Amino acid sequence: CRGQERLWQYLDFGVDWNAVKKVAMPIISKFTARTNGSFVKLSHSSIGWSYYSCDPEWGSLQASHLVTELGEALHSYDVRFVALKGIVEVVPRKGHKGHIVKKILEDARARSRHVDFVMCMGDDIADEKMFTSVINFSAGSEGENSYAFNVAVGKKPTNASFYVDDASDVGDILVALSGDMGLLNRQTSSDGSVASEDFFA
Repeated sequence: CRGQERLWQYLDFGVDWNAVKKVAMPIISKFTARTNGSFVKLSHSSIGWSYYSCDPEWGSLQASHLVTELGEALHSYDVRFVALKGIVEVVPRKGHKGHIVKKILEDARARSRHVDFVMCMGDDIADEKMFTSVINFSAGSEGENSYAFNVAVGKKPTNASFYVDDASDVGDILVALSGDMGLLNRQTSSDGSVASEDFFA
C-alpha cells in the first residue's frame, strides 16, 4: 500500500450531520463552558462531549443533564446517545460497530471473494454487536478455509469466544501475529510478560 492513495468511506446512515450539529452544538457548548476540563470532539459522523478529565461526580451529573437536553432537542433526528467511560456521543441510530464491521467484511469478501482471517477485539459492551457481526459473517463462510476470532479484553459475560486479561495482552497478540520474532523478543525482554514459545500454547 505504500505510495498508493487510500480512499476513505464515510457512512452517514441517512443523518444530516450539519443539521444535527446546528441544533446540538449550542447545547453542548453551554455544558462545556460550565464543566471545567470538558471538551467537544467532532468527527464526520458523531459529536462527542468528553468529561473524562473533570471532577467525576460533577462530570457525571452534567452528562446526564446533557443527554436529557439533547434528547429533547434532537428527538426528530435519527440519532442516539452513547455514554461510555467519560464521554457522551451523539451517533447515528443505525451506526454502531456491528454495522461497520459487517460492511467492512462484506466489502472485503466482494473484492477478494474470500476472507481467510478475522480478529475482532474489544473491551466494552458496545463491542458486543461487533462480535455478533463477526459470528454471523463466519457462519456464512461455510466451506471456506477462514478463521474468525472474537476476543474480549477483560473477563466478563460476552459473545466473544476468547478473552485476554488487559490491553497489554492485545499488543502482545498483535506482535506475535506479525511474525516479527525480533520485535516479540525485544518486547518480552523489556517487560518479561510473555515467553514467545508459550504465547499461543
